[in-house]
Amino acid sequence: MISAWKALLEAESPKEVLNNRRLLEARAEINAEVEKRTHAAPKFSKDGKIAVFKIDSKAQVHPVIATRWAGHLKSKFLQIVMVANYGYLPGKVNFSCRIARCARNQDPPVNIIATLKEVANLDTTDLVERLGENFARGHKEASGGIVNTAEFEELCTLMKVGEKPDKVEGELAKTPRKDSKPVQKNTLGNYFQKKT
Repeated sequence: MISAWKALLEAESPKEVLNNRRLLEARAEINAEVEKRTHAAPKFSKDGKIAVFKIDSKAQVHPVIATRWAGHLKSKFLQIVMVANYGYLPGKVNFSCRIARCARNQDPPVNIIATLKEVANLDTTDLVERLGENFARGHKEASGGIVNTAEFEELCTLMKVGEKPDKVEGELAKTPRKDSKPVQKNTLGNYFQKKT
C-alpha cells in the first residue's frame, strides 16, 4: 500500500506509475498468489446453492478468486461462489461472494446478502449478533465480510458444507458395482437370430 502511494506521489506522469518497478513486482506477487490459491477444491452446501473455497493467504486475493470461479463453475443448483480466506487477518475469516454466471439470469434474481442472512437466521442462538456488522456487506451481487473464525465455521455448519445432498424421490441413482461385469447384449448371435 505504501509503495503504491509513494509511486503516485513521485510520478510525474501516468506512464511512470505503470512502469514503477515495485508496483510491477507487487503485481507479479499477487498474480502468483492468486494462481497458487485458485486451485483449492470447493465444497458445496447440502442444497448445492453455495460453493465454498477455503484458502489461507496473507494477501487479499479472495475477491479475485471468487470472481474467477464465479465465471467457471456450473451446476443447475449453484447460485453463489464464496471464497473464505483464513490467513489474511489472525483469528478472522475474510470472505468474498459472487453470483455464479450460471445463476445470473434466475427469476427471482439471486441476492447474496439475503441468502447469507437467511442461513445465519437458521441458528437458534445468538450467531447473527456474533457475526456482527461486517457480515454480508457490499451489495446483493457481490458481498462478503470479515468475521471471527469460530462464527464462520458455525455458518458453514448451518449451510451443511460438505454434506451430501438428499436423494430426490424418483431419481435414478443406480451406479454399477465395480466388481460386476457389464452384460453385452449386442452379440453376433443376437444379430443373426431369426425373428418369429
